[in-house]
Amino acid sequence: MSERSNPTDKKLKQAIDARMAIESARKHQVDILCDFAAKLSLSCKGLDIELDNRLAKFRSALNKGMSFEDLSPLVSETLILLKNQESIQQAQQRDLFNSVQNAGKQLQKTKGLPDDTRRALRNLLDQEINNVQSTHGYIPLLDQLILFYHEALLTKQDPQADNQRPVKQARAKKLLELANELILEEEATLQINSIKNNITESDTIDALLDVAINIIEVVVKNISKERKSAQSFLVSLNQTLEDLHNSIVSTSRHSKSMSIEFDSLNKSIELKIKNLNEQTQKATSISSLKELVDNELKSLSEDFLAKEKLERKDREMLSTSFSEINKRIVTLEDKLTTYKKRLNEQRFKSLLDGLTKLPNRAAFDERYNHEMHLFNVQPSDVTLAVIDVDHFKSINDRFGHTAGDITLQVISKALQKSVRKSDFIARYGGEEFVLLMPGVSLENATLPLDKVRKVIKNIPFKFREKQIEITISVGATQFKKGDTLLKAFDRADDALYEAKNSGRDRLCTSK
Repeated sequence: MSERSNPTDKKLKQAIDARMAIESARKHQVDILCDFAAKLSLSCKGLDIELDNRLAKFRSALNKGMSFEDLSPLVSETLILLKNQESIQQAQQRDLFNSVQNAGKQLQKTKGLPDDTRRALRNLLDQEINNVQSTHGYIPLLDQLILFYHEALLTKQDPQADNQRPVKQARAKKLLELANELILEEEATLQINSIKNNITESDTIDALLDVAINIIEVVVKNISKERKSAQSFLVSLNQTLEDLHNSIVSTSRHSKSMSIEFDSLNKSIELKIKNLNEQTQKATSISSLKELVDNELKSLSEDFLAKEKLERKDREMLSTSFSEINKRIVTLEDKLTTYKKRLNEQRFKSLLDGLTKLPNRAAFDERYNHEMHLFNVQPSDVTLAVIDVDHFKSINDRFGHTAGDITLQVISKALQKSVRKSDFIARYGGEEFVLLMPGVSLENATLPLDKVRKVIKNIPFKFREKQIEITISVGATQFKKGDTLLKAFDRADDALYEAKNSGRDRLCTSK
């Protein structure tokens, strides 16, 4: 009987062992889950007092090894509290978002805030805050916001900061305009361009003063270099003139000396001819006359040979002297031509705007005077237009002066391509341009001027990955009988203000 039951006992033992192994594995898994649930519940500690109490009971029940049936009511109650807490957290996160956004917007209104800080704050409010996915994600934003408030506080601690900021901005703009007007040698121009970048980074009037001093130093060095170059040219010119003078004096002296020798020879020849004539008349015989003539003719021949030799020497000396004088004159002309060319180049540069490479205000004034003079001599159709970039200051404020410079350069190229070759386009100053259209009436100028406006509007401007629409306002008028330079320009300027005040991005005319 025991032999027959032996296999059964063995199977029973195997089943018991397998069951114990499963129970052991299950217990291990339950222990891990319980430990995980206990630690997970600790992560919620501090969110809500009631939830803390329930979770504490839950951890205690787990430690005591309560059955799932006993834990089930506690888990259900805890789940309800957790769900409520989720809604509370979402509401708190929305409130935190609004609080950070409102605090940032309020800070943006602070006067005197540095440009870099203002741009960083704008980036935080426009982009970074929208990427936050959890409450903890607001911590670095709050750190930044606190830093911004600290900078604003430092600004406010300076009682002159608010007063200095508009002054600083005005002086920075003026300094940039003056720097753009400078027309210097290539090396100096590169230095000025480098210094111009520091103007936008200068956050105090003292810093602007340092930049201005740097510009003055470059200008002074360039003037000193130009003065030395001019002095060198004048020294060279004086030396050439002195050499030329010496050659002429030497030639004059030689001619004077030759003249004396020629006079002496001529007198000797005249005297001998006179003596020959007198002796001939006194001769008493043919033989004595022959001897006398032979002697006198021989002497005269020697004088004529001496005169011929002297004349040849004189010609050679004069030829050499005139050749030398001619060389010095050619050298002088070359130097004058070179310097004149350089002066013309400098004058051309002085009539060119350094930033846009368009003619500048001085060039416009010169051409404007010329066109008005021609109009007064013989009246004809001439249209004058004043063009201004809309909201240009906001471009500088939002994106920096470098972006403003690029905008002006792009607009300048577009204007050049959009007008006729006979038209005259110039940068009048800042963001303002002027256009003279000879041979075009105001009526006929309206269509091409409006086309220019549309061309500028359709240029794809992009700053910091943002598409920006740039527009211009145009005021135009036509020369009239009795006009002065000021009257005509004021009419065009009034038309421009009308375009600005009526909404910008438009053309207005004044007859």
